[in-house]
Amino acid sequence: MTKSDLQVYVDEQINIAAQRIIDKGAVSDDLASGRLNIFLSLRRSLDSKMTHEDLAIWGAINDVLQQVGILSGKETVFARLQA
Repeated sequence: MTKSDLQVYVDEQINIAAQRIIDKGAVSDDLASGRLNIFLSLRRSLDSKMTHEDLAIWGAINDVLQQVGILSGKETVFARLQA
């Protein structure tokens, strides 16, 4: 997957989660908020605007993916993206 393809996907998912809040209100707040937090973090990461929290989130995600064997040693999720 290319970085630009992922950026399009992330923007779509942000819009879906935001629309879910609008459509379903408080019933869906926690679910939509959780998804928004991750996708907004991913968008900042792709835009090279990571916060300290984003660094921690993606560091933890990479650690887990390495631990279960989806990524090797020093490989990261972002390293798999094509230019």
